[in-house]
Amino acid sequence: MSSDPARLVLVVGPSGAGKDALMRAAAALLAGEPDIVFVRRAITRMSDASEDHDSLSPEAFSARVAADAFALHWSAHGLDYGIARSALRLGRIAVCNGSRAIAGQARRTWPHTQIVLVTAPQPILAARLKARGRELAIEDRLNRHVAGEDWQADLVIDNSGPLAQGAAKLAAFLRANLAEGSARLV
Repeated sequence: MSSDPARLVLVVGPSGAGKDALMRAAAALLAGEPDIVFVRRAITRMSDASEDHDSLSPEAFSARVAADAFALHWSAHGLDYGIARSALRLGRIAVCNGSRAIAGQARRTWPHTQIVLVTAPQPILAARLKARGRELAIEDRLNRHVAGEDWQADLVIDNSGPLAQGAAKLAAFLRANLAEGSARLV
C-alpha cells in the first residue's frame, strides 16, 4: 500500500458505456480547475478518435512495468493498460479511465481512490460497440463479468441519456471531492 495521499478517481464500467466521452465532456466543464487532471493512460494499441491514450508497443509497456513507472496496470481484451505513477500528485485529483478488474487493487494501493461506475443498458452498449468498429467480439465484451469484484462505486452514472447530463454529474462529484480535499489540508 502506498502512503501517498494522492487522489485518484477511477472511472470504470463495461465497454461501450461511454467512459471516454463522459470524461471528455466533464473535462470541458472543469477547464478552469487546474487541480482536477484527466490522465491519459498507456495502451498497447494505436490511438483513435474514440479513445485518447498513449500508444505503446508490448515491449515498451513491459519495460515501463519493469521500471515501476505505472501506479496501476492491467491486461484486458488482449491489451495492456497502465496509469503513469507520475500522474498521481499531492494536492490534485487524477481522473482516469480504468478497469473494474483493478478497482479493488486501486483502493488497496492508493487509499484515496474513489470509483465512478458508468453504466448503460445492454442494447445501448451493443450499438456503441458496433459503431466503434474496432471490436471483433462484441458478445464477449457484453457478457464480460468481472469475477470477485471487491469494491463499491462511490458514484454511479447511467450514461444512456444526454451526455451533458452525465458529464455534469461527474463534474459536480469531482468539484465536491476537490473542495473536500482542500478542507482536509487546512
